[in-house]
Amino acid sequence: MSKKISMQDIADRLNISRMTVSKVFKNDSDISAEMKEKVRLMAQELGYKYTKNDQYSLVVLVSEVFLAETEDFYKTLYKRLNENAITKNVNLLLKIVSKEDEYAHNLDISLNGKDGVMMLGQFEKGYVEAVKNLNMPLVCVDFYYDDLELDSIVSNNFNAGYMAAKYLIKHQHKQIGFVGNVPSTNSIVDRYLGLEKALIENNLDYKNVLIVNDRNEKGQMIELVLPKELPSAFLCNNDHIAYLLIRKLQDMGLNVPKDISVIGFDDVVYSKISTPKITTMKVSRKYMAEQAMTLILRRIKKRHAKLINMTLECLMVERESVGPFGG
Repeated sequence: MSKKISMQDIADRLNISRMTVSKVFKNDSDISAEMKEKVRLMAQELGYKYTKNDQYSLVVLVSEVFLAETEDFYKTLYKRLNENAITKNVNLLLKIVSKEDEYAHNLDISLNGKDGVMMLGQFEKGYVEAVKNLNMPLVCVDFYYDDLELDSIVSNNFNAGYMAAKYLIKHQHKQIGFVGNVPSTNSIVDRYLGLEKALIENNLDYKNVLIVNDRNEKGQMIELVLPKELPSAFLCNNDHIAYLLIRKLQDMGLNVPKDISVIGFDDVVYSKISTPKITTMKVSRKYMAEQAMTLILRRIKKRHAKLINMTLECLMVERESVGPFGG
């Protein structure tokens, strides 16, 4: 039986990348007319017939604030997406969106030859609407807007915040602070509301929770400002902030967890390099990436399929940053 000719065979014969061959068959404007002719002639010589299912090409949009040097979650999530894309014969093009373009709704992206769009991490709603109006298959990863009717996949942040707060309450903590800008993303709002639910259920004060902001209105990190009177525990919106909070508390002469307990979110590298290591709510980036890829390919193949809003549960990883309330 003769071997089936693939795009890679064409690429090898012409000493070019497989991506270039794929772009030729998608009539991408990035490829010169001369190169397109070479590829098509070689395909004819080898007996290759292009079908759209051979390879999909996606644009992945990520806000610049989520790829800052100190950020780890979205870098790893994109890595997992790319690993999954390779197994499914999908090409990803990463496009980093500046805050200026986001708030101006400036879509400085080329969709020639592209099959769909993935938006990684929460964007300003108007920008998401502008992308949606491009009428391309679109999936929101790690965020959602209830009224935009888009496929999405998120962590169950509300339940995770609730579980984390219950864990602190189990350790006799009655005053629990929250570190994060509550209105900034749906994920942070849900984590905070989960904390409030746990406080309400245990007849604890939910109206006067200490909230410490960690970012400005542009999403850029700011120094944590703590009051003189502190709660006995903090729930932080991510592990990097938990790491910075612990260092600040230690600089103030406080011991974690003897004096104050701390819980983070995401289970990224900061939870492991911290002293003490941080108890955190783990978000499976590998599984999120796998399901996000399944959603976008489904939407490409079935443009009018019913919407799917998928929620993934988080798991607690117990480490060393939580201890019993010592009075």
